[in-house]
Formats: sequence, C-alpha cells, structure tokens
Amino acid sequence: MIEDGENMKKRKITALVMALVLGAVAFSGCGKKETESKYKIYYINEEQGEVLAESFVPSEETTQTMLEEMTEKLNKKNAEGHTLLPENIEIQSCVDDDGMIRVDFNQEYHDLNPVDEVLLRASIVKDYVQIPNIYLVTITAEGTPIVDSQGQEIGAMSLDSFLENTGKEIMAYQYKELNLYFTNEEGNQLVPEARQVYYNGNTPIEKVIVEQLLRGPGESGHYATLPSDTRIVGVSVADGIAYVNLGKQFVDEALPVDAQIPIYSIVNSLIDAGNVSQVQISINGDTSLLFKDKVDMNQLFQVNHELEKGGED
Repeated sequence: MIEDGENMKKRKITALVMALVLGAVAFSGCGKKETESKYKIYYINEEQGEVLAESFVPSEETTQTMLEEMTEKLNKKNAEGHTLLPENIEIQSCVDDDGMIRVDFNQEYHDLNPVDEVLLRASIVKDYVQIPNIYLVTITAEGTPIVDSQGQEIGAMSLDSFLENTGKEIMAYQYKELNLYFTNEEGNQLVPEARQVYYNGNTPIEKVIVEQLLRGPGESGHYATLPSDTRIVGVSVADGIAYVNLGKQFVDEALPVDAQIPIYSIVNSLIDAGNVSQVQISINGDTSLLFKDKVDMNQLFQVNHELEKGGED
C-alpha cells in the first residue's frame, strides 16, 4: 500500500510538471480576465492539482529589465495575497551569464521536500526561459549548487530537461554561434546578428534557428521579420534541403516589411548554419500560395546575398 501510494504521488508530480512544460495552465484571478500579455508567471498548486499562471507585463522587453522585474514579482505576493514561491523561499539574486541565468535562493531552499523542490524547479525554468536571450537556468541556494536525490549536481536546465528527464539524466546541451538575419528599420534589407545558443542535441539546429528568429532581434537597429506567435508545425532536413512548415500566422500576421524579407530571413539564416543549401517553406503543408501576393512559395529557395547588401550587386 505504501509503495502504491508513492507511485501515485510520483505520477501526480509527473503530470503536474508535464502540464507546466506543455502549457496546460489555468489562469488565477477569481474569474477576472488577465491583462493580455505574451509573458506569464507560472506556479503549481499541488493541493488542487493544477498549474496556474499570472500575466507578466514588463516595463520594457529587454533581458536585464525582464530578469529584474520577474524576480521581483516572484518574490512578492500576488493581488490575491498568495505567494508565488513556497513559504519562506526567496530569490536572492538572478544573474545572466551569456544566455544562462544563475538563480540563487536563500538557505531555506534546501529544506524543501522532494515534491515541492521538483515542482518549484520546473516552474522557475518555465518562467525565466520566456525572457529573450535566456536559454538555460541553473539554481543554487546560498551559492551552493542544488543536487538530485542521488547527490549529483543538477546543473543547467531548460524545459526539455523536464520533458525528457522524468527519471532520466539531463540531456547534454550543445553550444553554437549562429548568424540570424533580421531586417533594418525600413524593412527592405537583411541585417545579420550573431547569437550564441545552447540547445538540446536531439533538436535539429534548423528548428532552433527558426525559434530564434521568432524570438526577434536583440540588437539596436535590428527589427523582427516574423510574427512572434507564428506556430512551428515542423522543421526537417533531407538531402540538403530544409523543410520549414509554419502556421497561418506567418501569412495572416505578416509584418510590414518587403515581401522577400521574411522568406529570406529564414532561408539565409538556415543556409548560413552550413547543413543545407536550399529551403522549402510551407504554410500548414501548403506551398501553393503567393506570399504578400508577390513571392511564389512553390519553390526551393536558395541564399539571397543581395538582400543582405540592400539590393546592391
């Protein structure tokens, strides 16, 4: 009976963590509509068996500002008087280390029972990796790295750590420097932006590139080329061709830039990575359309360096 009860508890924890990672959340607020925001603060109500979320509206969408304001909100009570962290738990510092943040809790973190610790860890990672240019999270308590049930340091985590590691070791992450192509203020030229990324080795780098393009630029004078809420239906590679299948948001919410810019933002970024020489882009599997009534999607696109030079030869 004790073993059965423990197994049930483990299944409950796994279900909550998976709900958190996969976004199956409920909004807190006693039925009131939350302020519209693409960012959320996630936390788990274990007693009620649900994942909750509150809107998070930063004063500006820069990495440092969002880190500071998210940390401040996590440490405070919400409008209903509830704490978003377990009782007596507090974030003492949050430091960005080139795309990996180090979150240091107070000493009381070590007193958490294993259930609450896993749930808190998952929610903290889910919260912070929303922030632009943040890809991994490490957690310490009073400067001491946290460890798992076998006494092994847990190290850097992403959401994939929880999807793939219910009982397995954390995947090895790879590091790569990418050249991503965004646009200028006029929306008629591609501008390169170097970005260092950590990513799960089981994820195709081509998918990582598209995800990074959707995050948008991080440098001043660079502008987005793709609607940020565009759904990635699938990304695959075969015989030197990258097949990028996007949701209808790519077309319906296209940004006010020249028609070729979103297309070649993807194409040039993917080809620059070195694994492919051509790219096919489809919308929910369909290539039989004219993007912005100008660009025929029914083709294999190759790199266009002229757009990088503003149309010069």
